[in-house]
Formats: sequence, C-alpha cells, structure tokens
Amino acid sequence: MGGTFDPVHHAHLILAERAYEQCALDEIWMLPNGNPPHKRDTRQADMECRMEMLRLAIQNIPYLKLCDMERSASAYHYTYETLQRLNEQHPDTVFYFIMGADSLFEFDNWKEPGIISRECILLAAVRDHHARQQVEKRIRELEERYGAEIHILDTPSMDIASADIRESLSEGKEVAHMLPKAVEMYIRQKGLYGSKDRTAGAQER
Repeated sequence: MGGTFDPVHHAHLILAERAYEQCALDEIWMLPNGNPPHKRDTRQADMECRMEMLRLAIQNIPYLKLCDMERSASAYHYTYETLQRLNEQHPDTVFYFIMGADSLFEFDNWKEPGIISRECILLAAVRDHHARQQVEKRIRELEERYGAEIHILDTPSMDIASADIRESLSEGKEVAHMLPKAVEMYIRQKGLYGSKDRTAGAQER
C-alpha cells in the first residue's frame, strides 16, 4: 500500500484493515514514497518524519509492516519499478497493490501500466464519488487492455485527507479524530505542519 502518508491517518489504516480481511492477505506492507513524481510540490514533512509517523501508527497492528524501499528522495519512484524489485527479492510471494478506485481512471497515464499489471494483483478501493457500476466497467477495460487482474475492495466512506489534517494543524484546529494519538503527539512535538506541542505549552504555563 503506497502513499506519501503526509501524515498517515485513520482512513489509511482502515483501508489496510479491509484489504487484509477481505482478501485474506498475510501482511500489508505500508510503502511511503520518498519522492513521488505525481506530488512534486506538495510534500510537507521529510521522509524520516513520515516513516516515524507510520511506525507509531502501526506499532500495535501485527499484520502491518513498514517497507522502506522507496525512502530515497534522490530520484522519482515509479510503481512498476518497485513492484519489479519486490518480485525479484521475493519470488515466492504474490503481491497485491492497493489503490483508490479513482486511480483506475488515471491508470493509462501511469508509467508502464502493462508492467504493473503483470507484476501484481490490483485492489481498487471503491469510494462514493465513483459509482460501483462505473468502476466495474473501467476494470473490464483495463483487464482487456493490459491483462490486469483487478478486484474491488469495499471500504466505508471516510472523509479524511492528509491535506485537511495539515491545514487544520496549521490553523490550530482539533485533529484527534482523524489520526492515531501517537502520531498527533509526534507531529506536535516536532512542530510539523505549523503545529505546536500542547504538552510543552502546558508545562511552560
């Protein structure tokens, strides 16, 4: 499950949980992207901070693992290259790649969609803004075009986005309902996204 995780939040964890349960997976590898080509100007926290937030978020969930294969910020990381490397390193493993259903409609624009389709099984998380019928039609198109194997992942409607969390933190708004407590504490201790450490403030008073 790839992403910038800037920061990781409850919706990410619920999506991973649903994939684990619905597809009877052995593990979910959380794959933070150090330098995503499609988000060149939006990253707010550095890679080490984002990885530490992920560690804190998944520390008590045994089937969630942190994968640091894309941690380098020196070059862009493309999904097809990462999947090729994973399959080379773990030849006896079947990999699934979790994506939002909206990504299916942009899949033709991804770098080497044919290779991605050969290297993994795609799991598309259905969200409210794409009707299931539209998603199923799109899946049939991609299966025919690339020989992909794509399954629909049923997920609850979760109105949480990392960008909203960053904005709320910068404005001093409450975010406890959107992300794990340990992650919020780390953000405030580090002063990420323009936040402040409430604990430190209380001690000063």
